[in-house]
Amino acid sequence: MVYFLISQIGTGVCTVVIAMALGMSPKGGIPVSIMMPCMIVSCAIAILVCWKGLKVMRIPETFSIANIKWGWALTAIVATFFGIFAGNLATEMADLPNMIEDMMLDSAKSIWGFLAIGILCPIAEELLFREGVCGYLARNGARPWKAIWVSSILFGLIHVNPAQVPFAMLLGVMLGMIYMKTGSVVVPSIIHILNNSFAMVTIWIYGEEALDESMVEWVGGNIPAAICIIVGFALCFFLLRKFWEQPTPSLSQREGEWGEKN
Repeated sequence: MVYFLISQIGTGVCTVVIAMALGMSPKGGIPVSIMMPCMIVSCAIAILVCWKGLKVMRIPETFSIANIKWGWALTAIVATFFGIFAGNLATEMADLPNMIEDMMLDSAKSIWGFLAIGILCPIAEELLFREGVCGYLARNGARPWKAIWVSSILFGLIHVNPAQVPFAMLLGVMLGMIYMKTGSVVVPSIIHILNNSFAMVTIWIYGEEALDESMVEWVGGNIPAAICIIVGFALCFFLLRKFWEQPTPSLSQREGEWGEKN
């Protein structure tokens, strides 16, 4: 976590330094074409440090699909998107301040923004939080749910933005469950990429209108939205529970198998 925070701070520092070197004033806003490449590089450095330096990650093992049962993986994906839908409605109804709307709008207009936020950062976050935190804790004696909750809370807090923190924690729990059952970041990364990319594409197509659009109004108001939240979370819980109950090798067993192979 410390290295991830350092990498995020490094992103801001490098962005400002490069912008100033190019004669730009940070007060006037820094172009996404500078900010996003810096973000990509900082995430790559954090992953490299955690993988080779701290040795809390298993790469390339965590990208293995050998233990993934794709029928049940699809069930988990559907469950997660019920949860994402309900979570987005709940977040909107909570009316939490969103501090990154302008950045998202600018990022959606840039290939660098889409590449960073839509694709590469989701993979990096899955490596850092699911593999690097959740997986490391589980492989070192933590109970599965403790590992999932710790990684999810940290995943939420690292977003800082009030409108994202509760949703990110919820998403972290769902992705953590999927990671623990598959021992791989492949399916969580697919879900994370789809979630972020959908938001980016929507903003790219509709621009500021996408930021002003109300999901609560779209479903018919507060009462229908509350019903959708209850039904969405219920379906998410039911499907994820079925997924969780499927017999699969434990994370520690898979780790032992990989150790024997190596």
